[in-house]
Amino acid sequence: MLCSGKKVVKLLDYAYGLDGLPKSEVLKFLLEDNCSIVVRPSGTEPKLKIYISVSAENIEAAEKVECEIVKDAEKWFA
Repeated sequence: MLCSGKKVVKLLDYAYGLDGLPKSEVLKFLLEDNCSIVVRPSGTEPKLKIYISVSAENIEAAEKVECEIVKDAEKWFA
């Protein structure tokens, strides 16, 4: 699976608890190049919360990767 040209290297599902954390409705997609996407439902509203973490050489490169990931996330979770 690819996200903005980056391979998803691992999917973490916190449904049964993970890494000492309690069970939760959270998915974390670990991407190549030290990037990640975390998806969880809102606790107070009927919507998803998406958190993006990007690592890049500079701010311009990071913003480009972030925009590409947002476009893909909008397709997947819209």
